Amino acid sequence: METKLGTLYIVATPIGNPDDISARALRVLGEADWIVCEEIAEGERLLKRHAIKGLLVDLNEHSEKSRTKELVVELEKGKSLALISDAGTPLFYDPGKLLVEAAYAVGARVTAIPGPSSLMAALVLSGLPLNQFRFMGMLPAKREERRKGIQPLLHEKMTAVLLDAPYRLHAVLTDLTEVLGAERQAVVACDLTMPGEFVMRGTLGEIAERFRL
Repeated sequence: METKLGTLYIVATPIGNPDDISARALRVLGEADWIVCEEIAEGERLLKRHAIKGLLVDLNEHSEKSRTKELVVELEKGKSLALISDAGTPLFYDPGKLLVEAAYAVGARVTAIPGPSSLMAALVLSGLPLNQFRFMGMLPAKREERRKGIQPLLHEKMTAVLLDAPYRLHAVLTDLTEVLGAERQAVVACDLTMPGEFVMRGTLGEIAERFRL
């Protein structure tokens, strides 16, 4: 008898506040045959917090190609896989795209368990127009390349969303101010969902000055 193909669940987990995980996400993590995580340590921390005894396997930038082949075999055997990232909704700047594509290719079921997302949290807190927006991701680390990456925003009318690391924030804000002008309206959202959550609205010049200190 032919084995029924397994299911790949794309599971959102908290971006900061641990209480934001959904009941459905907890159920899926508890029932999955394998929990596919970016880093084992982060996966273990999540499972321990919720008393889940799941089988973890890592899938990151170093192991994605080889691990995807192994995991697809498990799907073909009828196993269920739960894909999580270190925080938030998987696949935004996280590994897993190859696994999703491979799961579809073999005919496995792929479904999402929606939940926390830093992108959506920042957008709804921003107070900026949300009927259309442009997700730019992370700008290049090198200054010259970063400034070139900002150029397309000069005449952009839609709300644009950028991600970056805290230690680069001042440098990024400085370049945004110099390329787009100090009067361009902007919002910076940090530590979302956490007690120290901070959202600042104003001009790029004002915000850059705040984060210069």
